[in-house]
Amino acid sequence: MKTNEDREKYLESIDYFIRMQGYARPLEIAEHLKVTPASVSQMLSKLADDGLINYQKYRGMTLTEKGKKLLENLNRKENSIYELLRLMGCDKDTAKERACFFEHFIDDDLAEKMRIFVSKIKESKIKLPA
Repeated sequence: MKTNEDREKYLESIDYFIRMQGYARPLEIAEHLKVTPASVSQMLSKLADDGLINYQKYRGMTLTEKGKKLLENLNRKENSIYELLRLMGCDKDTAKERACFFEHFIDDDLAEKMRIFVSKIKESKIKLPA
């Protein structure tokens, strides 16, 4: 498999299409991620082998519980990073863009520490400089 970031981006893309239209097709994923259909096919097989999706060629795919949990964890990380960046004075668009990038590179422990830090700053009502 390529990197965890690649794997996570595929899962996020699958989840996006499932939420938007009820299903995800490999060609849409390829267009969305700007990769070849062959690359998508390879990754889908690997995601299925890793137990993250249920995939049958030409029949579509669904996320497994394991895949859903991984996405929930990614969303928690992204939210923690986003909130911290907003507190630091980043505008919404920049914070969202950076959070989407960084979520793939921080571990669960750091994300949790960030979440706690943001919570404590908000509770204290301290205003950080913008």
